[in-house]
Amino acid sequence: MAEWIDREVLGRFRDGASVMNGEVVFAEWYRYTWILSSLNFGVTALTGTFAGYILKDKAWMPKQKVIYLLAIGAAMVAIGWIWGIWHPVIKKLWTGSMTLVSSGYCFLLMALFYYLIDYKGWKKYSGWLKVYGMNSIVAYMLTQCVNFRCIGHSLFHGLEPHLGDYYQVLMTVCQVLLIYFILWEMYKRKLFLRV
Repeated sequence: MAEWIDREVLGRFRDGASVMNGEVVFAEWYRYTWILSSLNFGVTALTGTFAGYILKDKAWMPKQKVIYLLAIGAAMVAIGWIWGIWHPVIKKLWTGSMTLVSSGYCFLLMALFYYLIDYKGWKKYSGWLKVYGMNSIVAYMLTQCVNFRCIGHSLFHGLEPHLGDYYQVLMTVCQVLLIYFILWEMYKRKLFLRV
């Protein structure tokens, strides 16, 4: 359905489309969608905002917040997977069922971390999470805009034949560490990107 809407509305302006002999031809390999998926991206952002409102509400006790986050998260995951029977959970298309499932998992993780760090007070080993959390948008943008794997590849290229499939794991670890270093420097200088 998402592809059909994109093809009908965007026509020749859709990514992966070309005009041949006056007729719009859509590339078979291209499966990303914009219109319906963009609505679901908005819903994903709104669920995050809703979780933020729950956490900031001073009328609720911390234990109540954990219960609300767990209940809402579990409900979203369950409804999303049930809906997925008719409207499949597809990340690449960011379907409505995918929005519910991913938002539900985020609520469950938020409940877990809120319980452990804020409610139970286990803050000793959570500093690295704060570095990522305070500039999560920067971390996301860096992964999308800069190929840090090329630095790891330059440093460890000679290990590729010896590591086999684990070489890609090493490249991912290099990327994560380089991004963390940038975020740590920003955190130390109190530089935070806000939207």
